[in-house]
Amino acid sequence: MKREPLSQSSEHPQLNKISTAIHSGRYFNKLEFELLKNMVKLGDLVTLNKDDYLIREGDDAHLEMYILVEGSLAVTVQDKFILRLEMPGDVVGEMGVIHPGPRTADVIAEADCQLIAFEEKMFAVDKDAQHAPIFYVMFTHVLAEKLKITTAQSLIRKNERVKTGDHAKIAFIDENPLDSVIVRGILQSNWPEATLIEFESPQQFFEKPPEYRFDLIVGDIFSSNSVFPEKEIISERMETIKLQGAPIFVISEYCNDPLQREWVIKLGATEVKGKPFSLYEVNHTISQFKTWYYKHRELDKAEHEAETDRLTGLANRRRLDEFLDALITLYPDNRQDFSLIIADVDNFKHYNDTQGHQMGDVVLAQVAAIFANNVRRGDLAARFGGEEFVMVLPNCGIGSATDVAEKLRKAVEDEQFPHQELQPSGNLTATFGVATYPGAADLEDLLKQADECLYQGKESGRNVVVVAGSPAKAKAGGNSAPGDS
Repeated sequence: MKREPLSQSSEHPQLNKISTAIHSGRYFNKLEFELLKNMVKLGDLVTLNKDDYLIREGDDAHLEMYILVEGSLAVTVQDKFILRLEMPGDVVGEMGVIHPGPRTADVIAEADCQLIAFEEKMFAVDKDAQHAPIFYVMFTHVLAEKLKITTAQSLIRKNERVKTGDHAKIAFIDENPLDSVIVRGILQSNWPEATLIEFESPQQFFEKPPEYRFDLIVGDIFSSNSVFPEKEIISERMETIKLQGAPIFVISEYCNDPLQREWVIKLGATEVKGKPFSLYEVNHTISQFKTWYYKHRELDKAEHEAETDRLTGLANRRRLDEFLDALITLYPDNRQDFSLIIADVDNFKHYNDTQGHQMGDVVLAQVAAIFANNVRRGDLAARFGGEEFVMVLPNCGIGSATDVAEKLRKAVEDEQFPHQELQPSGNLTATFGVATYPGAADLEDLLKQADECLYQGKESGRNVVVVAGSPAKAKAGGNSAPGDS
């Protein structure tokens, strides 16, 4: 490890480059550049070689906060990989500044790295001082940004409905007959009330259309022999599994290699074990997943009640707004497109006027159930107000969103609603508007685009999907009543 102060009589030759890199990071891009540059100048430039330790678990000396300039750092606890920091402006060590004491993790350079170090004393505030030092202000700003991002990530991960009375559903995948018998026995012994759905091979799991929304996925999603798929295929499989929104427990010979194990965790695995595996460790891990499931189930029930529209059981407007804000917050980091579908029940005023509000509520609940049952786990279906609904689809481009909207349109059209034959079109249908971010400038523009598409669909005859930037799709429409929606 090399270290040199940036506060020299003349400007350090790398100061502009370093400040620019940090300013591009998620925590510092809102700070004025010259202010950031002046703060960076007061730190020390730390250079690490690959495999150097930045922080050692248990160390309680020389507490500092570090800002990554370039390179990659691995955070491990008792040799277990926790996370990777590889974006300029990523921050590590701040917890030692908040709560001085022994460090709780190792931080190791995975590649040659440059960081800026700020000593703990720079963040101290004199109890009699009338003004806080600039480093304290920066520190609180960083923590606020980290909390905002962490909260957004939590909202996205938690976006699954709690269904009272349902048992956990576990997907189990393993081609090896002996391993399959052992792990199946552990699952059935530890979690007898869970529903276990077995797949004889990864191919069967990925090729068979999902009939369930799983609460845990366990097993070997790679080959059961020593010949493993290419990294691209493994990455694609992990992306597909993550759409379930469930914890992923990988047990595979592929994870015997430490670098491959860390890479699988980075792709999204919750826990990994190699083969041959320890019966105790697998048994203990399954028990932990079970405890986690029931603990979070109770918490989710309470949160779900506060964020749910009582009539339809869908998310309410508050939860919708928070979810969209979370996706916008995370977009600069993950660069994943997301789409928004606005749906409106056609001629609903006519239905209410002729059948009464009680029957109108029955229809709204029926339409809501269609939407809830035809989106992916991780998508959000919400009641926007009145007879309008919104579906938010994370990690979904305009093409896939259009397919989802068409699927929803057809499902509503095919549903048997009470007294729908008395509607102006002889059926009860819905119209859909679709827009995608970042095709929109911001969240307000995204909602506006989808709403304008919905309006175009109403004007063109209803029972149609209209996509931002595209002409209306073919419909199975009917005539509308004047002035109705």
